[in-house]
Amino acid sequence: MNPFTRDVIVRFEHCDAAGIMFYPRFFALVNEAIEDWFASLGFSFKALHIDQRKAVPTVRFESEFVAPVRMGDVLRQSLGVQALGTSSLELRHLAAVGDRAVARFDQTIVFTDLASMKAEPWPANLRAAIAKFAEIA
Repeated sequence: MNPFTRDVIVRFEHCDAAGIMFYPRFFALVNEAIEDWFASLGFSFKALHIDQRKAVPTVRFESEFVAPVRMGDVLRQSLGVQALGTSSLELRHLAAVGDRAVARFDQTIVFTDLASMKAEPWPANLRAAIAKFAEIA
């Protein structure tokens, strides 16, 4: 698996009164990572959601928080493809500060038409980009 990675500086806006990253902020960062990943594949969320009226909603999300993250930490997010289905995609997100794992997320998204709100098969060009990234057929 070839993970997509990005680094995020943990800011004041990410933290709670205890000075640690507030867990709901992780979910927003996971969504940002997906948006950045799709853009790196050549499929911006603007093009998908606004121009093509398609979406990739989450249908399953599991999380595990294993260590605290503090303001000023550099959070390394890694996103990898676990499985590519006809219209679904299973993703694994890992978050770390240095060598220390801090959170894990397993997520399933589904390619969806916004007008009908029904799942559709991945378009061939998007599927090919995902498969190339994931090194799967």
